[in-house]
Amino acid sequence: MKKFLLTIFILSLSYTAKSQDMLIYKDKTIDEVTIIEVTPDFIKYREYGSPVNSVAFTVEKDYLKKIVLESGRVMDFSQQMINDSRVYAGQRNRAIKIDVAGVSGNYTFLSYEQSVTPSTSWEAGVIFVGAGFESAIWGDENAMGAGVNIGYKFKRSPTFYSQRMRFGHIMRGSYFKPNMFVSTFNYDKIDYDHPPDPVTFMYPTTRQTAVAGSVQMDFGNQLVLADQFLIDYAFGVGYGFTTKNTWNLTNYGFYGGAGSDIDAPYTYSFTLKVGYLLNSK
Repeated sequence: MKKFLLTIFILSLSYTAKSQDMLIYKDKTIDEVTIIEVTPDFIKYREYGSPVNSVAFTVEKDYLKKIVLESGRVMDFSQQMINDSRVYAGQRNRAIKIDVAGVSGNYTFLSYEQSVTPSTSWEAGVIFVGAGFESAIWGDENAMGAGVNIGYKFKRSPTFYSQRMRFGHIMRGSYFKPNMFVSTFNYDKIDYDHPPDPVTFMYPTTRQTAVAGSVQMDFGNQLVLADQFLIDYAFGVGYGFTTKNTWNLTNYGFYGGAGSDIDAPYTYSFTLKVGYLLNSK
């Protein structure tokens, strides 16, 4: 009988110990306390077992990984508000865009962006070569073709965090984006190996086919206006290739690449996109 009572006593002590509140810090230390109040910025508590009118203490949430209440409920503070998707509920997190800078370079670049988390998103686009205005800078190539682009955005992290910090909009912010271009197109190549026409004084041209590709890193910023429209501007640098062999460095989506007259693998691009935000799924 004594052994049975002793067992019951030990079990009751174990249950009591487990039923108290706990503060679990980021360094994995644990304080057994009685939590009085949970606010957006700190936790107010008393030492476990102390009287109701005893001294109360506070600890900022930034120090804590989580708290465990007597009821068994767990409140996790390891995720910052800035990366909590619930904060951005109701905001539009998809967009369609057009690169207005590309239209003046004789191509139309349409893309779609989808937010994955508050800090990341993916973007894919199609390039229609020849659907634009020929630039006088590069000459008249009468290029026709198509290309694709795909990339993954990572928003720039702030230099410091506070518990209630968040992005102004889930689609807004400065970013860096690894991305890839692949394109193929036909173009007119001026044949300087033959004499020009004696009447027009123009050299003959031949129709050529080119294939180009580039892997780049874009650095940009995206603005959101009234949760409906956006402006996205970026500059990218990387490495690539092209089978095009003229002084014209444009590959309709990016410039440069090994195989051009410069014969260097470096590529670059500039995009200025305007877009419309679509309703969340």
